[in-house]
Amino acid sequence: MKKNGHPKSARLCAGADFKAVLEHKLFARNGLMTLYAKPNADKKTRFGVSVSSKTASAVGRNRLKRLSREAFRLNRDAVRSNFDYLIIFSPLLSRSKSCDINKLSLKDVRGSFLELLERIYKRIEN
Repeated sequence: MKKNGHPKSARLCAGADFKAVLEHKLFARNGLMTLYAKPNADKKTRFGVSVSSKTASAVGRNRLKRLSREAFRLNRDAVRSNFDYLIIFSPLLSRSKSCDINKLSLKDVRGSFLELLERIYKRIEN
């Protein structure tokens, strides 16, 4: 297995897993995405991404998923273990004049992810 890969055991795959993270209602949002977090009983960190078909075409949705998975992978050391994380990209992205999905970079997604992660950790500590 690759050292820096993203194995299937580290992914949220089932609809029930997505629903459980959403129902926990611990989230932070900005103009680009919403990050949900939920403590889990496993000692593994799991990650999932959801992009509505209203947000972008299939090519754009897949690009957003790749960028967010890479942002998660690169920041694995900053992410607390024993949590499930879910990113949902805002459908308003498609209507935003200031944000072109095809011009989003890894730096943009990574910065947004880290910002939301910090907000969630502050809520957990309080």
